[in-house]
Amino acid sequence: MNAILVIPCFNHGGTAAAVARAALAHGPVLLVDDGSTDGPPDPPPGVHRLRLDTNRGKGAALRAGFRYARDAGFTHAITLDADGQHDPDDIPRFLEAAARQPDALLVGVRDFVAAGAPARRRRANAFSSFWFRVETGQPLADTQCGFRCYPLDLVDRLVVRSERYAFELEVLVRAAWSGARLVPVPVRCTYTSEQVRRSHFRPLLDTVRIARLNSRLAMQAVLVPRPLRAAWSVGRAVSPRATLREFFGEHAHAPGRLAGAVGIGLFCGIAPIWGYQMLAAVALSQWLRLNKAIALVASNISIPPVAPLILWGGLALGHWLFTGQRLGFAAVTRDTVLERAGEWFVGSIVLALLAGASGFVLSYAAARWWGGRR
Repeated sequence: MNAILVIPCFNHGGTAAAVARAALAHGPVLLVDDGSTDGPPDPPPGVHRLRLDTNRGKGAALRAGFRYARDAGFTHAITLDADGQHDPDDIPRFLEAAARQPDALLVGVRDFVAAGAPARRRRANAFSSFWFRVETGQPLADTQCGFRCYPLDLVDRLVVRSERYAFELEVLVRAAWSGARLVPVPVRCTYTSEQVRRSHFRPLLDTVRIARLNSRLAMQAVLVPRPLRAAWSVGRAVSPRATLREFFGEHAHAPGRLAGAVGIGLFCGIAPIWGYQMLAAVALSQWLRLNKAIALVASNISIPPVAPLILWGGLALGHWLFTGQRLGFAAVTRDTVLERAGEWFVGSIVLALLAGASGFVLSYAAARWWGGRR
């Protein structure tokens, strides 16, 4: 393992040199100046310096630092902020952990209470950690700390499109999806009014960027099978046939689970929740760990040619349950449905249950028969 300390900075002329000087006691240091406008920081002797022509955000500064480190023959990059929030004396913790687990992405975890962090920072971090767990299924107490150790081989493999502050979050999610280990490392930090004032995090714009990223990643986590997410996170091409196989094969290898997806899809497609059938099918499949693609296809039973029959079936069944009388197809009109909305609602739920149960039984029998033939 051969690590370099990478310090991205933008208009941190008053603190960047001191941070670099303290970090230099633990290894080679690279100061990445992201187009500072208050005068470029003057690094102490022995510190490498890389300057970007214009300010392009933290993500661009980190990418430039990683390229420099890789070209210089380093295997790892330990990043820390230039505002003095992180304690360079914690660097040995990362070096020791990286020596034990060179393939792991080491993530600094701050003690916000002991550091006296502002309440809004604690809330923002808790919100980000919540979405990280939704997207990856892994708990991580601090997803916004810039004190990390990146294996450069891992960084090279990951396909990360986000920039600025969202870059660090997407790296975590893509790394987790690719199967890399994320190891928390306790670190100290300080929060002063001056540090908070110097922060270049733009509450509105950067929050919107991160919210858009979380929405996109959460949707992928729900809809895309894990093997495909792992492949896409490292830029590995997957054939259309293999993609379909993954979508329709996830959680569907056992006859009971395949039949369960069919049953849930038919129930949602017929239940009186028109306009939300597909959303309900995906949500229930996610909760019950059933195949979402199969449930989505089955929920489309209420397509226009079949919808009038489903409407009549729910109303006729409900009318029979309430009155014991039959209701012909020709008697179903818009006014009839409005007048007997209660009967239609109850009948539709019963019809959805019957269709879901029938779909489950038939799909289970077909899956067992097909499995026996194979």
